[in-house]
Amino acid sequence: MQATKDSFFRALQSRLAVVNPARTITVDGVARPAVLVVENESYPPPKLFFNTFYVHWLGAPVVREFFGTLAPRYSLTAQLEYFVQGTASLQRPFADRGRLLAQLDRELIEILFPGSTEKLDYSAAPPASLGSSLLWRWTPSFQTFADGGVLRRLTTVNVSFFLEAVPN
Repeated sequence: MQATKDSFFRALQSRLAVVNPARTITVDGVARPAVLVVENESYPPPKLFFNTFYVHWLGAPVVREFFGTLAPRYSLTAQLEYFVQGTASLQRPFADRGRLLAQLDRELIEILFPGSTEKLDYSAAPPASLGSSLLWRWTPSFQTFADGGVLRRLTTVNVSFFLEAVPN
């Protein structure tokens, strides 16, 4: 399952680098596209990154019937979360939060489509193909929360995959 999580994350990260090369964050002195997998970061987090896509993996995999093959297809749910604060230096401080949220929504839509990527093993360098693809389905549905001057947005994506073969 780790290859599934890594492949999904790397696909989003590389697509964001194309959609908006300026949307980066610096973690441990390294600048990278602004996509983080929460379970892969230090805890507690050093700070909250605004205008960054956070990926939370929810629950255990669900087995789905997949017609036409002998192997079952599995499904994981990724919760995507992002926060905006707005610009403090405006005449009306933080009044641009809605525009920033809409920009992140647009970028999210662009990096989620098409809903597939090759499944790679990132524990090797260079990453090795595992001979299958991830497919994901996203129904555009957002939950928005306001906490003071911060807006928080949540949505979920269902990622389906075959389990990688375990060597003997």
